[in-house]
Amino acid sequence: FRFFSSGSSRPIPLRADLPAPCPSLAGGFGGMEPDEKKRKREAAATVSGKDIFDSIVKNMKTVGDRGSPEVTANAAASSAVPVRCRNCPLRWAGGCHSDGPVRDLREHLLNDHKFATRNKLPVKKHFCTSSGFEGAREWGHLVTLRGHTLAYVIGYQPSVSKTHGFVSIFALQHSDAQALGPISVSIAPVVPKDSAGVRAAQFSWSEVPHANADVEQVAGLFPIKLFSSRLAEGKPHERAVEITIQTEVS
Repeated sequence: FRFFSSGSSRPIPLRADLPAPCPSLAGGFGGMEPDEKKRKREAAATVSGKDIFDSIVKNMKTVGDRGSPEVTANAAASSAVPVRCRNCPLRWAGGCHSDGPVRDLREHLLNDHKFATRNKLPVKKHFCTSSGFEGAREWGHLVTLRGHTLAYVIGYQPSVSKTHGFVSIFALQHSDAQALGPISVSIAPVVPKDSAGVRAAQFSWSEVPHANADVEQVAGLFPIKLFSSRLAEGKPHERAVEITIQTEVS
């Protein structure tokens, strides 16, 4: 009995650790193996094969965002493969000093831009700053949705605009962008009366941009007046904005 591993045509022998049958007993009675012994040997081989298969499937399962088991072997494989990029997609925003090609975009965002990983998109999530708008600020997250990795960043860069912040969204790979489809962002003040009459900003894309595209041209700019005071929360030196990102894949 032989088992073929996924992606390989080479057979893997099962129960290779079993000793070879003794020549004096191999023939059984009258040169034939007794039916009972034959059935036991076949059953042992069948059980061993099933155990190996079940073990492989079990190792391929992880708990999804909603707590249900999902087979994510392809997602794990794709996240392990470095994603190359011609340039950092956030270089235009002034917060990146990397020049030239990026060998592993995921590691670059996590290590150099201090992105954090999340298991779902923000819904009425508050992004706060206590340093005002004297210098640049950047909040970045990586989210994996059904095996597709999405990056989003909310930031402020005085060299880009002193009156507006920016939101940039992109998939790490073009195939991820196609799978994720349309996406929208809503930005609103936490306290509407503190936003000087600016109610909200809305942005939408028919398809998620990907990292090797011209991300700067499709970034959204919103007034920094949307950052409202947190005085009512006892944090007078902080200002916050509320972000919601939605896509058809969740």
